[in-house]
Amino acid sequence: MNNKNIIDVNETDFESRVLEESVNRLIVVDFWAPWCGPCKQLTPVLEKLISSSPDKITLAKINIDENQQIAAQLRIQSIPAVFAFKDKQLVNAFQGVISEKEIIKFLEKSLGEKLDNNFDDFYLEMENLISDKNFDQAKSMLETFISDNSGEIKGISLYAECLLNMNELDSAKELLDSLDEKFLNDEGIKNIYKRIEMRNKQVSGPSIDHLIEKLASSPNNLEIVFKIADSYFASNKFNEAFEILLEYYPKNQNQVKEKILNFFDVLGFKHESVILFRKKLSSIMFS
Repeated sequence: MNNKNIIDVNETDFESRVLEESVNRLIVVDFWAPWCGPCKQLTPVLEKLISSSPDKITLAKINIDENQQIAAQLRIQSIPAVFAFKDKQLVNAFQGVISEKEIIKFLEKSLGEKLDNNFDDFYLEMENLISDKNFDQAKSMLETFISDNSGEIKGISLYAECLLNMNELDSAKELLDSLDEKFLNDEGIKNIYKRIEMRNKQVSGPSIDHLIEKLASSPNNLEIVFKIADSYFASNKFNEAFEILLEYYPKNQNQVKEKILNFFDVLGFKHESVILFRKKLSSIMFS
């Protein structure tokens, strides 16, 4: 067999190659027999779909004529029978021949994500909804999406973005705190954490109006300027945050540039405010 993620398994190595390995990836077990006509229809479709996802899924094929003990333990009464194992647990199963479309649904539900990972159109739609402040609609659509694609970190990040924009800080924090450790190094998740922290500081700190009054009395106080920028940023008034920083850039170039770049990092370089003010900053720097 040429595909490294399509293997033959027997009773001797079932535990190591199916149960133990399911901690690292989804293992789909195809129970078949040489005399089974429907198996000859189903197995090639499984092989075709699973061979295209070598980093995510392994297809383990078990001939029940030669491995009757496993078939008995799993109470297999008819074949073909397909079982999906993840984290040493049986997470999904079906019997009989089903369509390719249904097999894809089965695999994606078992994985918790799409096979091809191509959600570009959906993510663009969500980003547009968030940009247009249609947070309720985006939140609802993302909830449904995440329930079917729990491994999609960008979807989770956008959902947290909605919660943040709706001032549901506790819910956003709880969501991020519940994530597996493998997700916590994602830049989008790190940036949401930073914004939650900034928002909490802003809630407990002086109001923007009070800070503006203080700045009027001390117009060259860069510390107050930064506090105002932080408050704007924490309130999702990103353009206002960048505008006041650019106003003070000429006389405080290094410090203000560092502050602006830090905000760029938190928002991500695809954010519309970052794109706009990166151009403005470059224009000022090279004028």
